[in-house]
Amino acid sequence: MPTAPTPTDPTPSGSTMSGSTMSVADLHVANDAEADTAIRGGYPVAVAEQLQQVLGLTDAEMAEVLGRSRRTYTRYRNRQAQLGLPESERVFRYVRLLRRAATVFGSEEKAAWWMKKPSPALDGRVPFEAALTAPGAVLVDDLLASIEHGFPV
Repeated sequence: MPTAPTPTDPTPSGSTMSGSTMSVADLHVANDAEADTAIRGGYPVAVAEQLQQVLGLTDAEMAEVLGRSRRTYTRYRNRQAQLGLPESERVFRYVRLLRRAATVFGSEEKAAWWMKKPSPALDGRVPFEAALTAPGAVLVDDLLASIEHGFPV
């Protein structure tokens, strides 16, 4: 029986999610059905580690993204564990926003910088913090759409 694609499948460049040269921008999700399957299967903790590195997050901030304690996040990393469904969904939320921001701003580095800066359009909140909730992530995505289409924000 064929298996659904997972985040550890090779990307077009031949690297894998656990490879040291992997970037969150390489996380390939063709559509929402594929994303749902991958999230339900659980991302490897390496995806969270890469997201943490790209965004320049502390362990405490990454644990907050995952909805877990810093200690639990450390245990996940030490065991190279698979993330559960809730943690994988939250990581996917940030990866999707980061990829969208990279498209809008032209690079992953600029996108990561933007995600950590207060935004007047978010009432002074930082996009990274606003996206901790699903409705906040929608606000961040809407803000990126406004920027992308040249609307004043």
